Amino acid sequence: QSASVAQGGNDPCGAAKFEHLVGTPGDKVQASMFPAGARVLRPGMVMTMDYRGDRLNVVVNEAGKVDRVYCG
Repeated sequence: QSASVAQGGNDPCGAAKFEHLVGTPGDKVQASMFPAGARVLRPGMVMTMDYRGDRLNVVVNEAGKVDRVYCG
């Protein structure tokens, strides 16, 4: 299991279902692919720092690849 998903089986946002996207091109992912409220975070984007365990976050890195999928 990837370190991106919370340990202990705690996956309130369903991040494990999207772990297969890690390493794929960021231009292939859109917020509409994910549950309502999910965020696709790209380099330089402004984001709130509030923690919501039920929110899925998909992080695209500087290289343009999906780097991380996590709840928060």
